[in-house]
Amino acid sequence: MIKKKIGTITFHSSYNYGSNLQAYALQTFIEKICRNNCKYEIINLRTNIQKSMYKLCFEKPELKYIIKSIIFYFKKADLTERNRKFEEFIQNELKITKEYSSLDELKKASFDYDYYISGSDQLWNLNAIDFDWANFLEFTNKGKKISYAASFGPKAQKWTKEEQLRVKKDLLDYKCISVRDEASYNNVFKLTGLKPEINVDPTMLLTIDEWNKLIDSERKISKKYIVLYDLKGELETFKIAKKIGKLLKMPVYIIKDNIKAQMFLSLKKYYNCGPKDFLNLIKNAEMVLSTSFHGTVFSVIFHKPFLVINGANDFRINTLLKKMALEDRTVEKDNIKEKCQEVYKIDFKKSDALLKKEQEKAKDYLIKALEIDR
Repeated sequence: MIKKKIGTITFHSSYNYGSNLQAYALQTFIEKICRNNCKYEIINLRTNIQKSMYKLCFEKPELKYIIKSIIFYFKKADLTERNRKFEEFIQNELKITKEYSSLDELKKASFDYDYYISGSDQLWNLNAIDFDWANFLEFTNKGKKISYAASFGPKAQKWTKEEQLRVKKDLLDYKCISVRDEASYNNVFKLTGLKPEINVDPTMLLTIDEWNKLIDSERKISKKYIVLYDLKGELETFKIAKKIGKLLKMPVYIIKDNIKAQMFLSLKKYYNCGPKDFLNLIKNAEMVLSTSFHGTVFSVIFHKPFLVINGANDFRINTLLKKMALEDRTVEKDNIKEKCQEVYKIDFKKSDALLKKEQEKAKDYLIKALEIDR
């Protein structure tokens, strides 16, 4: 039997835990529903803009990065090791093509996939620094184009007329469209009149056992701890984390380097954290604090007591918590003590059942879109 050839474009090479892990999850899930009767590859687009974004501060000449280099001077080895781990994950765990640097290079490539997928993440966010029109599969007129849980991002899009027409033209070239959120659904519908399916982020498609295959059995931190995954870097976040650590009598480990976090000597730093370490730290934590969508996702997957700092203010996280029947998992500066008293009283039975339904929904969509025999 001839194997289906599937090529996916996504934010797989960002040095970002959610981006790496969602790419791995979609790859694993599709190979599973194809019963390994497919050749699956991630089209390895790595633009110069994206590469520059993830260079260490020590490698950038601008004044703000020189200042950051001084602040993080004693963490240089950890940050270098973290980037090495990201690159190792990309090269060893993701099935990638040779590297391409631009849309023009992709247009000249001789791809012959049966199906082209715009994968998940904020792939269609024109405001993203590393957005590229290749994410709309403009580099090919061959095969069948589909998307899975693609997103235009958390904020309202301000497009020029030319951008609107270009996005509309690209979307109308898709056989099937799946988005990750209601805002993206509305964008597609307004531009094209099409009603896309809304599917969960790929990280939510894999079981605990499937994620455990990536995790070292040895704990990274031997004693009990709280892990904080924060991307926003707001001072209030670190103040809340410090108070929670004090109330629960456990150290709080930060895994994302941040200048403001450096001010809090009571918050421990774990900056040499690669994608597999990230999973290990969440799995083995007593609880998780997060301001991140994917930090919340993996807390649910691993059944970890968790709190989302100011989660009600983040549309994506708030939507996720409602969908998983875990709306009470938010914490603000005014209810820290109350939330700490209830933090371990959490039942994942409802979220497990709801997650199972979403996995089946995603499976049905992809089987239909990729024309897989049941």
